[in-house]
Amino acid sequence: MKEKRRVFVIGLDGATLDLIKPWVSGGKLPCLGKILREGVCGELRSTIHPLTPQAWASFLTGKNPGKHGIYDFIYRKKDSYDITYQKSSSRHGESIWKIISDTGKKVGVVNIPLNYPPEKVNGFCISWQDASGAENDYMYPRDLVNEIEREVGKYLITVEYKKKKKNVKARYLKDLEMLIDNRALTTEYLMTHKEWDFFIVLFSATDLVQHTFWKYMDKNHPLYDEMEAKKYGDAILNIYKKVDNSIERLLKHIDDDTLLIIMSDHGAGPLYGEIRLNTWLRKNGFLFYRNRNRNLKFHYLINIDSIVRSSWSLLRKLTSKKLRGLLKNMFPHIREKLEGTLFSSNIDWKKTAAYSLGTYGNIFVNLKGREPEGIVNSGLEYEQVRDKIICLLEALTHPQNGKRIVAKVYKREELYKGEFLGKAPDLIVQWRDYAYHSRQRFGEESDKVFETRLFSPLSDFEINGFHRLNGMLIMKGKQIQRNMEISGANILDLAPTILYFMGIPIPDDMDGKVLLEVFDDRFSSNNKIQYRSGKKYSFDEKEAVYSQEDLKEIQKRLTELGYL
Repeated sequence: MKEKRRVFVIGLDGATLDLIKPWVSGGKLPCLGKILREGVCGELRSTIHPLTPQAWASFLTGKNPGKHGIYDFIYRKKDSYDITYQKSSSRHGESIWKIISDTGKKVGVVNIPLNYPPEKVNGFCISWQDASGAENDYMYPRDLVNEIEREVGKYLITVEYKKKKKNVKARYLKDLEMLIDNRALTTEYLMTHKEWDFFIVLFSATDLVQHTFWKYMDKNHPLYDEMEAKKYGDAILNIYKKVDNSIERLLKHIDDDTLLIIMSDHGAGPLYGEIRLNTWLRKNGFLFYRNRNRNLKFHYLINIDSIVRSSWSLLRKLTSKKLRGLLKNMFPHIREKLEGTLFSSNIDWKKTAAYSLGTYGNIFVNLKGREPEGIVNSGLEYEQVRDKIICLLEALTHPQNGKRIVAKVYKREELYKGEFLGKAPDLIVQWRDYAYHSRQRFGEESDKVFETRLFSPLSDFEINGFHRLNGMLIMKGKQIQRNMEISGANILDLAPTILYFMGIPIPDDMDGKVLLEVFDDRFSSNNKIQYRSGKKYSFDEKEAVYSQEDLKEIQKRLTELGYL
């Protein structure tokens, strides 16, 4: 009888071996320590940029962004300067769970980004925090919501940093622990009450805690406070401990024939500040405003924005569906229109050659024929603009220590390839050690290019930790090498490796490779890699429409974390 090969994947959002290995050595993470001794581990290189939507889309398709088309949380609408949010229908390429499901095997997916609406699979699927959670449509099948509430309790999509609460930091940490417990209980119920051959779950708390508590454990952080460190210096460690306990609990429900994978989509480290790229572009003659009162206009729009936020908050609480419908008809698409206005606030597009949009550092050329008011000709002029920006940016130094802060500025074709290369930024700025980032807002920029303290506009949530390229990978199973360190693994490699282990032919348009070195010689010699032709795949757009309330909720979550 052919053996049944199951795969259980645990995602630890933003987890890094830079923290895990020392804590394992100190006996602080006993479950992960045991797995490390019995399996293989190593760094898992993320995408450039190491950003949630790009990295997870690359994981689940095994393809580079040039093929799946996801580069950021937001994107500019075609033939417009307006922006909108990514959704599952924005992604091209089959997900690994859809490939597995189509072979007749059972799959379970819990809390994976860019998975709203959830795919209709042979099994079950629960969306990430890009779903509003207002209706049952964030789970498939839809009646799974009621089943989980009945058997486990209310499912938590995420938790919020509530600035008006007393002891907000301590409360937030308690909420993160509650989120871990809720995710573990839900996963345990699904593991034991549903059939599955492939199961993946993501614990988000490791990333959430690192965003705002990194400075308390890092004595070299410029915002380190010794008194506050006494209270919160172990905050990140305690969340990792909580996750370690949850992993131990879940592993009781898998057998020796199951391949265990524990991975992160990116790593983590200190965030030293924000570079306001649009201010830099303005100061270097690439971007122009229509008048000097741009900040006044921005603050006026922000006031409108706060009113709209409150209005949508009230709207969500109204019990009358008829009244909600009436208000929606009175103010159609107001959130989306406002976001587009904030994005392009007071830019003189007829003079602007380049602008920044998105998290980390993305620069777009205001190209004729692509942008509505493009001024840069394709060909020689386009390349001259890009080359000039690269030259100036790579010489950029920090005003306090004089050190260069840009590792490299890439042209998009240097990083990506594929049908959707045209959606990529024209230039991608890789900051030194990824210790800096940049956000997309226009109009809010002061004359300062550098900003040390980063606060979410929606709360006093201070962002002092962010992503790194070095994610982590741990694998364990009876077919896996023992106590082995691996190197050179890429997040693109996991999808083909999982398919190979399960005996499923790999689509030949995947960019990742099978990590043959992690398997023992007997398994790899007896199991040849099989390929099949890749096929066109995308969501049905009709199934992936966000309501305005959804957009508001998603924007709030992403802004609070410093992504917007």
